[in-house]
Amino acid sequence: MKKTLVLLFVFSMLLPFSLYSQWNTVLATQDDRPNGPSDQVSSVAVINANTFVALVSRVVIPAGQTDSTWDDVYKQDSVVTNFLAGYSNATDFTGRVTYIPGYGSELNGFFMKWASGFDEVQLYRAYKAVGTSDSLVYVANNDPDHNILVFRFASSPDSVMSTDYRMMTGTEDIMGLAVDDNGYVYVLDIYGSAGITDEVKVFKGIKDDAQWADLHNSSPITTIDLPEGVYRGLAVSPDGHQLFISSVSDNNVVKYLGNPTSGYTKSNNFSFALSDADTIPNTLYDTTNGKWLTAHPLGMAYMRNNNLLFITAARWLGNNILSQTGYSGYQYSKLFEVDPNDGSRMDSLDVAKYYFDSTGSYTTQVFSDTLHIAGYASLYDVGFDENNDMFTQSFYSWVVEKWHYTGTLPTVVVDAVRQQSITPGKFDLTQNYPNPFNPTTNIKFTLPQKDHVVLTVENILGQTVATLIDENMSAGTHVVTLNASKLSSGIYFYTMKTKNFTVTKKMTLLK
Repeated sequence: MKKTLVLLFVFSMLLPFSLYSQWNTVLATQDDRPNGPSDQVSSVAVINANTFVALVSRVVIPAGQTDSTWDDVYKQDSVVTNFLAGYSNATDFTGRVTYIPGYGSELNGFFMKWASGFDEVQLYRAYKAVGTSDSLVYVANNDPDHNILVFRFASSPDSVMSTDYRMMTGTEDIMGLAVDDNGYVYVLDIYGSAGITDEVKVFKGIKDDAQWADLHNSSPITTIDLPEGVYRGLAVSPDGHQLFISSVSDNNVVKYLGNPTSGYTKSNNFSFALSDADTIPNTLYDTTNGKWLTAHPLGMAYMRNNNLLFITAARWLGNNILSQTGYSGYQYSKLFEVDPNDGSRMDSLDVAKYYFDSTGSYTTQVFSDTLHIAGYASLYDVGFDENNDMFTQSFYSWVVEKWHYTGTLPTVVVDAVRQQSITPGKFDLTQNYPNPFNPTTNIKFTLPQKDHVVLTVENILGQTVATLIDENMSAGTHVVTLNASKLSSGIYFYTMKTKNFTVTKKMTLLK
């Protein structure tokens, strides 16, 4: 693909929209040797600050197919081989510490292997990689056993090295992947069907299950049965309580609540979907399905410091996504900042417009001291480092970007962690414990039967500062942990409501 490269001079304009005027690129790996990934980047595994690993794909379109038809969400995807490009102390022009033997078409047939002794697995049709703070990189691979492969990042002698860890997930293609703070590993099938009941699988972590380094065939500790459809992204809160899944076929994101040991149930209080407003400008109208060609929700990441969910939206694959008017898919790539409690859109970053307003073009690259522009917007993945800096990729620009927010990001105040016993009791709401508290406290209540529960927290002015629960819950004893680290000291009231039961109690936050 021919690209326009600008190094020093750039046409600049004022950026009028609030979110992307505060999110600004501070790094973009130059699309050329020696610092570029050298091919299409589908995912970024963030280790810390300026240390990350790019999952690079060499795409081959099978004979008889074209890019545009291969972009259909119901077609099998066309990535053939993959490799991992590691970066340490990265800048636009330096930092890649992985040797790559070629650039662009020279990489045909080049791939990386996971290897442990005589055990080898080729990286094949992998779309998602996840980095952890202990320098591990997990890859959702589509070899015959559909392994989760684990690598380790090191600055020398080679940036990305195999570990002894892998886990076979079965016969279905996988993509969505996440690791929580307890080490549990979550993986998502690309396709859901009536004959499959475990589209989401959760495995014990490598520290708790020796099979990661032995026979690699443990059964998942919990699974989720998804409706028939096409899925791409998976994100999880650090505690593993909230699980988010992006559906390409339904153009929405669904949320599940629970934990890896007791299982998950779908939340009915979360709603995020793309609509006809989220289209590539001037694209063709799909007369068969009666809708414009919309972008799809793809990659997701949970910003732990602020309890925010970020969702990427773009067309999936196909580097020649053209309409009869000549407009291409590079005009649309957005990132949505979402409240993980209910799915409401808090803000959005229009990446394609950011490129255009910075350079006067959707397909111009800029690598300079002041601007770091990938161009060719194709936003499939997102991740964050410990400083809340954001890492994205431009698939068709072959670039990894780092974004910094210059303002103050919002924080979702309450992060509720729920536990459930199996012993039903009478309707009851106990006094929170401890009380006074700083900054967390537990609220316990019991239900003798399934009921719709609303549990809220109000300040002394009667203003609701948090809604901990608003959903149907099973009979039993439940515990909700309130994290009030973002609230001020003072007296608060928590109220529990069911169909036939309402009670309010007082609690005190002392800092």
